Amino acid sequence: MESNNIPAINQPDTQPAAGDADNPRMGIDEAIKHLFTCEKQALVTFVNSVLAESHDPDTAELVDLSTEFTRKKHRPGGQQSKTGHYDLEKIIADLMFTLDGVAYHIEFQTTADKTIVVRIIGYGVEHALRKMRRMNTGDVVVFELPVPVLIQIDKNSKLGDKIPAQIKLSGRDEVLSFDITVVKMWEFDVDDLVARGLYLLLPFVLVKYRKGRKTAKKTEAFLRDYRKIKDAIAGLYETNMIYSNLSITLSSVTDNIASAVNDTYYSGNPIIDTEVNNMGTTYYPLAFEIRAEGKAEGKAEGIALGAQAVKLFIQKNTPEDIAKELAISQDEVVGILRDSGLLEQAQ
Repeated sequence: MESNNIPAINQPDTQPAAGDADNPRMGIDEAIKHLFTCEKQALVTFVNSVLAESHDPDTAELVDLSTEFTRKKHRPGGQQSKTGHYDLEKIIADLMFTLDGVAYHIEFQTTADKTIVVRIIGYGVEHALRKMRRMNTGDVVVFELPVPVLIQIDKNSKLGDKIPAQIKLSGRDEVLSFDITVVKMWEFDVDDLVARGLYLLLPFVLVKYRKGRKTAKKTEAFLRDYRKIKDAIAGLYETNMIYSNLSITLSSVTDNIASAVNDTYYSGNPIIDTEVNNMGTTYYPLAFEIRAEGKAEGKAEGIALGAQAVKLFIQKNTPEDIAKELAISQDEVVGILRDSGLLEQAQ
């Protein structure tokens, strides 16, 4: 299955450099941005499902908007925790892009934040100001805000399907409605996400397991959902619903979240740890099929090598460490990780 015909979105320019020993892996907000900008079709399908839009996944014109102003103001969510894992308590990633000329703003948050409406409007104002600066003097000024979507991970019974907001001038009667569509993650299981085309949210099913009582039943449920997610990713790839880069990225984010929950909540449960490691060996070769051709060792060995490199990387090994472990050059490792979408494409 070829993926070269999939228009790529420019990757954020603040991702960690390949081989940067001080920050060898993405933080959670960079990972989310990369996940959502990995494949145009999946992003279009997501927007169509959540907002009842009708963009054509194959022909929609996609433009990635700069979110530099949000990164400067909200870096804490982009950092990894002191353990080196994603900090799942501080998911506050944001992403802006346009489809067929319509601007959209997707905002992630783990727990409810009463300032979320102000924050989303603020980011929208920044976008509107940038657009207005390109207008000619004398043009009618149209203050256009992106269409907002909030992805709320932790359960909050007070949240409805929309957060109602209004914008008005002081002392005036005219009111502009500004409703924020809410995706409530706790209402979806793995099958629901696949059925609705919300593939990009599959890894976040696991975040809920970081809270509550630790029981054997909960551990089994965690592992059951983890397996279902990995099976779903493989199934989507095999049926051409997603492509190689996205299958690798989904698997990588899923494994990192699973490891973070295991280490910070289950104190490194060896059963979960073994499961995650074994799953990496099982599923990454599938996504490396189209990348192995042309290697001197042959396709099968190339697939295995790529799978090992990715597996070691998600276990927090640096490209230098991986090169030593696999007895290949660091450039080869970096090439594998770049192809897999785990490192930025170029500096």
